[in-house]
Amino acid sequence: MDLQFTEIEVFAPKTEAAWAALQRQYASRIGAAELDHLLACFVLGLTSRAYGEGEPAFHFDLCRTLVAANLPPERTEAALHAVPEPTQPWVASAYLLVEKQGAKIGGLLQEKDG
Repeated sequence: MDLQFTEIEVFAPKTEAAWAALQRQYASRIGAAELDHLLACFVLGLTSRAYGEGEPAFHFDLCRTLVAANLPPERTEAALHAVPEPTQPWVASAYLLVEKQGAKIGGLLQEKDG
């Protein structure tokens, strides 16, 4: 799958801002795997409105590229392929909330471009 610069250009700044916010808010409270998965959840939500109904492999490659801009390769793959066991009860619901926040931002981006 060939990602176009446009996809990365649109979503990368939001992904980087989310990563910084997630680190500020959660890094001292949860493990690295959980934090990484929160980023993956955000990216999935962010890109789903634009690419969720399209070619799944393209959407996954886009998610991988965006997550990989902030994480090393082994952490990127783990974040995308496995849901870590929550170390605290609220973490599972945080995954959903972060994905919904990503979807909200993705929707706003779509409205702006559309």
